[in-house]
Amino acid sequence: MQVFVAGATGVLGRALVPRLLQQGHTVRALVRSPERGQLIRAPGVELVSGDLLTEATAQQLPALVRGCNAVVHIATAIPRNPTEASAWEPTTRLRTEGTRLLLEAARAAGVRYYIQQSIAIAYPDGGERWLDETTPLDRSPQRATVCGPVIAMEEMVQAVDPAELGWCILRGGSFVGRGTAQDTLVARLREGQLVVICDGSNFISPIHVADMATAIIAALQPAAVGRIFNIVSTPVRYGEYVDHIAALLQVPPPPRDLSMPCPPSFRCSNEAARRVLGWQPVHDIYEDVVLAQQ
Repeated sequence: MQVFVAGATGVLGRALVPRLLQQGHTVRALVRSPERGQLIRAPGVELVSGDLLTEATAQQLPALVRGCNAVVHIATAIPRNPTEASAWEPTTRLRTEGTRLLLEAARAAGVRYYIQQSIAIAYPDGGERWLDETTPLDRSPQRATVCGPVIAMEEMVQAVDPAELGWCILRGGSFVGRGTAQDTLVARLREGQLVVICDGSNFISPIHVADMATAIIAALQPAAVGRIFNIVSTPVRYGEYVDHIAALLQVPPPPRDLSMPCPPSFRCSNEAARRVLGWQPVHDIYEDVVLAQQ
């Protein structure tokens, strides 16, 4: 197939594009600059210039998408400092305005498949229980900044008739691997600057970016149409996760701050993706830490 990718030069896009090519697909990639395009330039990749958040690109999108069999929306702008004022605004716009524009363009162009990246941390605090795709997303005012746009995005996609546009939503876990937040975590552990909020007993559901990329490719099939899937590896308690990385780095485990409220716990199941898509994670969530040590 010819696959249109928005977000092709991000950490996930850089993992996805070569794997699409390996499977025999061609890629039309929306890139914000020629410099960014160099990150994915290869035979079989057509680079088109544009920014989803500009009016000029919005007007061009139907033409840019025309001729493609699938549209993949993985464009985000995760802030370096999520506590800064307006830090989440670009990502919010990509998840709302960007999704609306890509859906409209895909429908106008008669695209067969539409894959939407979503996030598993939009679930509510699950404590010890497993969270599957039937669990409602978190609508609490306390987490509205992050979860509100995700809910709006998913509702926008689900409002489309899957017989008209074969959509699929993939709720990715917390990315690990090179170029992800795991790199920052490793640096903070090396510097002795990481403190675990609360006791570290909350679950995280990680996913290696390479496994997220293969899940997107696996979703380009009729069985995925009109479905939502958690794309995660085996959940792990956050404290155990950082302690294991500290051991790999041969540095002391980070201290706990028991005075702080515990973060939400996301113990997400990937059973549906395994069963319906025939997908499974194959990368160890610590493998890039190990490779960096060698």
